[in-house]
Amino acid sequence: MTLTEAIEALRPLQMPYDTSHGERCGFLMADAARALGGLAQASNALALLMAVDLVVSAPKVCGSEVQTVFSLADDVTPTLH
Repeated sequence: MTLTEAIEALRPLQMPYDTSHGERCGFLMADAARALGGLAQASNALALLMAVDLVVSAPKVCGSEVQTVFSLADDVTPTLH
């Protein structure tokens, strides 16, 4: 799978999440794993996309857990910290 194919598979998964960086549209790893054919494929694809700044991430508190919300960089509004 190319990076372009991975992006196109991930784009429809994006939905709004309340993160520590404010509201962001994105997806969780479980969503990416289903879309990309498994956890290993999703992890590898996201690592590559993050390495070239095409995907960014932000933490989200879910009860007593912290999950990562991944967002396609072209859909992210810059925030001040």
